[in-house]
Amino acid sequence: MATVASEVEVAAPAVAVWDFYFDSSEWPTWVDQFASVAASDGYPEEGGTLRWLSGRAGRGEVSERVIEHQPRRLHRVAFGDPQAEGEMTTTFEIIDAGTRVRQELDYRLRREGIFVRITDTLFVRSQMRASLVRSLVALRAELEA
Repeated sequence: MATVASEVEVAAPAVAVWDFYFDSSEWPTWVDQFASVAASDGYPEEGGTLRWLSGRAGRGEVSERVIEHQPRRLHRVAFGDPQAEGEMTTTFEIIDAGTRVRQELDYRLRREGIFVRITDTLFVRSQMRASLVRSLVALRAELEA
């Protein structure tokens, strides 16, 4: 498995960040390549599921299942899309300036082989990290606007 992570400090209280993070009507404004919710059952609570669609250049259909949900502290999901599967953990930490939001993505590509490993190391990993950065920067921009 490969791991990528990013974090951002948001000048907003944790309760506001948490509520905004889980407001699906706001996801198109900040989640990288998010297009629409296809189905949701009990999300974001533990055991809940979510299927969402990305834009053309995105991941396709993404399925999530909530593994752990600690209000205003932690949200962890298992995910799968046509190319990869793994887990994403998002943490929320109160800091002097507001809230620190961190996302860590542990993933493995569905295809295997030496060329896939090389492609992951040289290209895919940086794209996964860049997607986290774009999402978190946009989240901060929306909350601080």
